[in-house]
Amino acid sequence: MRIVRFLARAGITSRRKAIDLIKQGLVKVNGEPISNPWTSVNQLHDKITVCGKEVKIPEKLTYIMLNKPKGIITTCKDEFERKTIFNIIPTIDGLVPVGRLDENSEGLLILTNDGYLVHKLTHPSFKIEKEYKIILTRKPGDEIKNLTKGIRVGKDYLKASSIRFVKGNTIFITLKEGKNREIRRMLGSLDYNINRLIRIRIVNIEIGNLKVGRWREISPNEISELKRLIYEP
Repeated sequence: MRIVRFLARAGITSRRKAIDLIKQGLVKVNGEPISNPWTSVNQLHDKITVCGKEVKIPEKLTYIMLNKPKGIITTCKDEFERKTIFNIIPTIDGLVPVGRLDENSEGLLILTNDGYLVHKLTHPSFKIEKEYKIILTRKPGDEIKNLTKGIRVGKDYLKASSIRFVKGNTIFITLKEGKNREIRRMLGSLDYNINRLIRIRIVNIEIGNLKVGRWREISPNEISELKRLIYEP
């Protein structure tokens, strides 16, 4: 198989980011750095390393959901020694977060060593649906509804898939693109400040009653339904 596919299946990174690792000379096959992202490798006979660490496709696929607390970093290590999600969940080879939640955001985070699933859930072309609960510092006005038509913020064109209003200062926003700090930037452009931003759903996987800072394995039925929804046209 191609090296980029191998790295994705191993849960190291997406195929797109694997190309960057290869260009940086961080990927070696049998001790030799490679420069061609389409190099073929044999997972049984070739020794493949990334940043000096041997990489293998996991024999067992693991799927975890975490209710990320505010103030936790979505990364493996932090140069400032801040607490990361891997201080909360068990260390499993190849386990990576599917996308990110910034330090001040909370809620549902999926982690897995299933490279195919990571690719499907993170590549923007698949338009994966994610829902967020937002508590604002003031009551929302009707102008927020216009975010479903799209708004230009800086160089980016940002758009909400749907917006739902409830009582008080709370709204629910669904995205299908997931650009960097998209909700904060959209609402900030309308002069709204956010008290809490909580991701509550990714496709069919819902945070439900999972307490903040706790995690659980995602059930086989939930994963089967997730894959059916994102793999079928």
